[in-house]
Amino acid sequence: MMIVALTPRVWGQDNATIAGNVADSSGAMVPNAAIDLTNNATGQIRETTSNTVGAFRVANVGIGTYTLTATASGFEKFTRTGIVVNVAQSLEENITLSVGSQAQTVTVQADALQVQTETSEVSTLISGQQVERLATNGRNIVQLAALGMGVSNSLASFGGINALTSSSNITFNGTRSTHNVYLLDGTELNDRGCGGCYMVLPSQDSIAEFQTLQSNYSPDYGIGSGGTITMVIKSGGRQYHGEVYEYNRNTAYNANDYFNKQAGRTRPEFMLNEPGGNIGGPLYIPHVYNEGKTRTFFFWNEEWRRLIQGATPSLYSTVMANDFPTAGQDLNYTPYVANAVIPKVPNLPSNATYTAMETGLGLTPGQPFPLNANGTYRIPRQMMDPNTVAEANSGAFPKPNLANGYQFTASPAQPNFVREDAVRIDHAINSKMQLMGHYVHDAVQPTFFPPLWQGSYVLPAVVAGQLPDSRNADVEPVLYCGD
Repeated sequence: MMIVALTPRVWGQDNATIAGNVADSSGAMVPNAAIDLTNNATGQIRETTSNTVGAFRVANVGIGTYTLTATASGFEKFTRTGIVVNVAQSLEENITLSVGSQAQTVTVQADALQVQTETSEVSTLISGQQVERLATNGRNIVQLAALGMGVSNSLASFGGINALTSSSNITFNGTRSTHNVYLLDGTELNDRGCGGCYMVLPSQDSIAEFQTLQSNYSPDYGIGSGGTITMVIKSGGRQYHGEVYEYNRNTAYNANDYFNKQAGRTRPEFMLNEPGGNIGGPLYIPHVYNEGKTRTFFFWNEEWRRLIQGATPSLYSTVMANDFPTAGQDLNYTPYVANAVIPKVPNLPSNATYTAMETGLGLTPGQPFPLNANGTYRIPRQMMDPNTVAEANSGAFPKPNLANGYQFTASPAQPNFVREDAVRIDHAINSKMQLMGHYVHDAVQPTFFPPLWQGSYVLPAVVAGQLPDSRNADVEPVLYCGD
């Protein structure tokens, strides 16, 4: 299955805003001041001016660290450095200009502690440092959303490695988990046919940060009545950066639990490997394109998830080991429980040939098979179909592996493989118009036990695969204009 969404937005992928007023030292508003907002990582500049009452606003700002400058005739140049912008954040950055020459510059360091005063929304930021350093079982990044205020969850300790199996059962302020909305760079991730699932499960190493919006958030996020989880893919900068990683879990690291030990069951097989790597930086051609490394940037993350997990150990009754037939030999059948049904010679009066064979073997139709001295019943080899004998010994009917001699415990492996490709491109057309696009693709090969669409009885050695691959893709170009 291939799902592609091409969704132009009128608001930016990170949807952060910086607003404020420009005033002189007496408090009078300064109109027509030139405002520049520079991304320290990319060198990209957003330009605007204060209006007739000295107010300015820069919308659709991407996450990162910025420098804000303001100039006006008759005033010294104002510079504020170290402004940290997070996803879906609204910042107030007021500017006070001093009378003097523009050749002189007043530099102010932004406050490290920022208080949300622009909106009344209740939200929780999961910073890039938290995304990178906090452990999640199975690396399901949505588990970090449970750290927010007013959030409760019934997430499984391990929910698998793809979007279909990973749990998203998180509730905000008591609302339904199926009413939550997941956004990736502004694009909706919800799988509308799955009741609260998401289309792709982004790699934890590809996410820069995300914000959980619990209540009172702006109408921009009005497509769900629950919480909104908005995530942002990492982007490239003027310097090349990359990493290679491997996450591993293995049966050898785990102890068997008490109940398995008491039942004589071994540890279910569990092997998880998640190797991957990423790189980001400028796209440029020396002496030809983007020589200043301020226009086009890329980020690429590739991850492989390989999970081999034994199903929960299940107990089944099967045929006793002595009762499996052997080609060319009589079967000495042993009832596996007291008062078991005694095997009888088939009575087929309409089949004269078969009845003659039974009589020739000394059998009486409708009566029990001959009883041996050891209490077993002898079934002649001539009465056993060779195809049935071959199938019984093919492994489709497992032999007992418990001490009682007639039960079988199984934990068949369920291999699941995922390959995820994630690419993001950022391009500055000019100081007031920029373009962003990302592509995320999960190629999934799952295996299920018990099989999907099973009947009332499941053979303990049978698993079901899903082929061809289940594929989900998401593409989003975002075009926004400065104020």
